[in-house]
Amino acid sequence: MNKQLFQIQLLHGYFADGLYQYCKVLVDSDTKKLMDRYKLLTRMRDGIFSVYMTCQDGAVAFVSYLNDQLQGEPLRFLLAANEEQFVSITDVPFDWCGQMGFSSKLTIPENTPSGTPLQLKAELGNRTVSQQNVIGVICIYLDDLLVMGCNSICYVIEFKARAMHWVYYLINRSQTKLNNPMICNKERYFFDGPESVVLSNGEKGLSFNSGDRLFPLEQVPTKLFDLVDRLPASMHTEFQPVEHCLIQGLPTPNAGQFSVRQKDTKKYMCSEMYIYL
Repeated sequence: MNKQLFQIQLLHGYFADGLYQYCKVLVDSDTKKLMDRYKLLTRMRDGIFSVYMTCQDGAVAFVSYLNDQLQGEPLRFLLAANEEQFVSITDVPFDWCGQMGFSSKLTIPENTPSGTPLQLKAELGNRTVSQQNVIGVICIYLDDLLVMGCNSICYVIEFKARAMHWVYYLINRSQTKLNNPMICNKERYFFDGPESVVLSNGEKGLSFNSGDRLFPLEQVPTKLFDLVDRLPASMHTEFQPVEHCLIQGLPTPNAGQFSVRQKDTKKYMCSEMYIYL
């Protein structure tokens, strides 16, 4: 009967189910030779990569023997994903072109009870593997498995979704008269603006922006905003202003739909969206 030595779960805040199923864990060539020699098996399913032993020895004795053979060197694995998509949806520097390093020596938190998932801390570094679409290298040290008794060891790699400013441009091509247009949601969060702008095609419009607030990219949008117009008070409304919803559920950013802006000496990510009346 095969016994699982450890598993690595891949998570990403961009995806609706939280699983990074579009990312795969590959075995490094040197590690593969050792795994083939000692009949270690791997399995990748639903964003979880697992390693199994097939020998009948106890897990501690087997891992201890492997550790002696490796002379303290780790098992190495490669994280493979579409690099262009990864950079567009992940909270990494927008001009980053390196690779991430993960090690069982660097976990968050460092001390946890046996059986508790251990998050591997990401370290941004230079490219160490020339293979295309390799976004990271994972090192699993066998002495770390031994410390935890080689029992139900689960590592987690979690990526945060890229967060950015939102800007809406409203272009009124209709005969609709706007009194006091606003962009807000049900929680009564209002975008800054509007400000009058002239677009690159010479057309006039109004701009609204999220100010200092950033929104993470989402595969299935949950942060939805509406375009409303606040009508002036009248006798018919008992002198209270009325909000008229012009467009419910404005567009939200797609992955890769952003531009780089600069404020003072700092650059920031911005997603621009257009609304037409």
